[in-house]
Formats: sequence, structure tokens, C-alpha cells
Amino acid sequence: MKTCSFITLGCKVNQYETQALREAIMSSGYEEAPSTVPVDLCVINTCTVTSTSDDKSRQQIRKVIRNNPDATVIVTGCYAESDADAIRTIEGVGYVFEKGRESKIIEFVKNGFVPDNNSTPVSSNIRDPRTKKLRRNESAFDLQVSKFDGHTRAFLKIEDGCDIFCSYCIIPYVRGKVTSKKIDDILFEAEQLVSNGYKEIVLTGIHLGAYGKETGYQQNIIDVLSELQTLPGLERIRLSSIEVNEVTDDLIDLIADSDSVCPHFHLPLQSGDDYILKRMNRKYNAAQYLKTVERIKERLELPSISTDVLVGFPGEKREHFENTMRLCEQAGFSRAHIFPYSPREDTPAAKMPGHCKSPVIKERKKELESLAAETSQRYMNLFVGRDTGILVENTRDRKTGKLCGYSDRYIKVLFDGPDELMNKIVDVYVERVSPQFVMGTSKQ
Repeated sequence: MKTCSFITLGCKVNQYETQALREAIMSSGYEEAPSTVPVDLCVINTCTVTSTSDDKSRQQIRKVIRNNPDATVIVTGCYAESDADAIRTIEGVGYVFEKGRESKIIEFVKNGFVPDNNSTPVSSNIRDPRTKKLRRNESAFDLQVSKFDGHTRAFLKIEDGCDIFCSYCIIPYVRGKVTSKKIDDILFEAEQLVSNGYKEIVLTGIHLGAYGKETGYQQNIIDVLSELQTLPGLERIRLSSIEVNEVTDDLIDLIADSDSVCPHFHLPLQSGDDYILKRMNRKYNAAQYLKTVERIKERLELPSISTDVLVGFPGEKREHFENTMRLCEQAGFSRAHIFPYSPREDTPAAKMPGHCKSPVIKERKKELESLAAETSQRYMNLFVGRDTGILVENTRDRKTGKLCGYSDRYIKVLFDGPDELMNKIVDVYVERVSPQFVMGTSKQ
């Protein structure tokens, strides 16, 4: 039997798309092998969200070619869309499939890598940076998944594309316009995942809150959640990320009243300063962001609110950064992912004046990470002396050997217990807090 391996860089959507390719390729006669073993076919799903992502994608491609000199190497993903010509110059790359053509990879593999009019990679023309005109990725949902090997939670992509055009972001140009999966297809895929033992599904998308936009929101994210709640065996539904200006009172109410939708909101902030937010082309201001956070906290008990912050954006002065620090303190984030700004070619931000120096960005990142650790600790401390339900991972914590898992509020919990508890939701009494997780005792 021929062997294959898969490399994924980037976001949860990429992980979902790789899994879809994995299932289809393995069903056509391939067996997956560890990445340390030379294989016949290797598929690399790339990322291009930053210039650093491009570098990592190229490094990974070259590493795969060195370790698999006889393999057919297929490169796909967002970097394959943004700069396919650069990838084709790397010696050893067999084929490049741009965005929107992932399903053609399966056809190509089944045909024994014989090019024809249907399988030869061609430009998908999703982007035109000069006009910002995008086409919809109509083939975004040609492939589906039924399992996620090595994962306790399953990702389910329900939306693709984005047309916000944040000034630092290249993704609209490589993903195209908003495209939404039909609810019937979402339910079918969710049923497959539940039947294969998954108790939690994470809904993913490039712009999740824009689900249904192309139809005038005839059906929206609330409709998706409402339907999924009726699915027997699906104990948890989690939103991966949603823009703060798309968090409506109806959405908050649905989550507050739900037994299965997790009280966890990941609300990208990027900056807590109105001047910088405007330069970023974000669609809210600091006061609006905080007001939404307050609405969530008023309606839900101890909701988890996590975020992304971009430090060192062009034009960011010390007072702008301090506004971000102040907002993060007020919001009391349970988690915060801090990213240093780096120029991305073909974006408006790259051409803006006032780029921050690297040492300044590094110092601000360190300062904000310290604050984020404090707010995270304060949030986790609220659960000491409480019982919380934990979806137990399929593997033990490497350092301690203890069982581990995540609460519905995405707190990592470690505790002692038998392997029989793996992939089950169990009640754990929280006893103490460590920097990255909490410790507890199983009630089972």
C-alpha cells in the first residue's frame, strides 16, 4: 500500500481542510505514515497570514523534500494562493494547488498524478488587490470530515472567506468572499462526527459571525447553533472566534439558556485604542468592545472571554498601547494571544508611516503578556472550590502523567484518574491554580 503524510500550518480552518484531504486520500488507497518516515505522497497545507507564515511555509516545504526525496509533494493552502510561483521555484515540489481547488487534489491523486483539464492546477483568481474585488469560493465545502485522529474535539468548518479588509490582513485576497455551508450539510457532518465518538464540536470559519451573509442572513449563526443543539449525543458546541460587533443579544441569550453551547467567547480585540482601530479598519471602537463584554458578563455566569491582540501596529505610540493595556485589564480576559505586528506585503498597513521598531514591539509584547497572565490567573481563581465538567483528553499530560482536559469555559484541568475516563465529560472539583492550568480531584 502506498504511504502518505500531511503537514498543516496555520489556523483551525486549515486543520479541518487537511483532515478532509486526509480522509479522501486514505480512502483512495493510501495509508498514513508518521512524519518521520519517508512516504510516497506528502500534502502540505500552508499559511500566509503574515510574512513569517510565508517563511515557515517555505521552510516546511524544503524540510519535507529533504526528508522525502522520492515523494510526490503537493502544496496547497493560503500561501499557495498568494504566491504559487514562488513555491513552484522550490526544487522538489511536484504540484501546487491554489485555494478553492483542494477537491481537485483527490481527483488528481486518484488519476495517478496524470494531468488533464480537470486536475491540472490553475490560478483560482480569488484576489485582485488593485480593486479588492473578490470571487466566492464555491468549492469551499466540496470535502467533509468524519473524524479527527489525535483530537478529542472535532472541528467543523461552516464558513469560508472574508470581506472586512482589515488593513493588516491578506486573508480576504486568498480566501475570497463569504461562503456558508448549508445547515443540512452541517448537521449531516456533525452526525458523522458524533457517531464516531466526538462529544464536542468546534465551529470554525474565516469570519464565523458572517455565516449567511451572502444570502442576506436568511439563516445565521444562531440558526446553526439552534439546529445543532437538537443533535443527540452532541454534548458541547463551541464557537472558535467571532467579531465583537457580531455578538447580538439574541446570541448571548441563546448561549445563556443552552446546556450545550459553551459560555466561551473568543473576541479578537487587536487594539484597545480608537485611533489604531480605525487605522486597522476594524468595525468597532474600544467603548463598544467593552460594552459587549459587559453585556455578556451580565447575562452569563463567569463567562470565558478570550482574545487576540496585535502590538506595534504602524502609528502605535506609547499612549495608544497603554489604552490597550487598560482595556485588557478592564475586560479581564481568560486568555489573550499576543502577536507582534510584522508588515504583510500587498496590505495597506505595510505602506503606512510610523512603523514601530522591533525592540519596542518586543517590549510591549512582553508587557502585555505579563498582564494577560495576571488576568488569566484571576479568572481561573474564580473556580477554586467549584465543580466543573471536563472533557478528558485521549492522552495524559506529558509532564505530570495526570489526566487532563478542558472545561466548557476552556480552562485546562489536571487530575488523577483511570484511563477509562478518557473522552468522557466528568465532574472535577477544582482545588488550586497553576500558571497554565488548574488542579482538581475527580468526582467519579
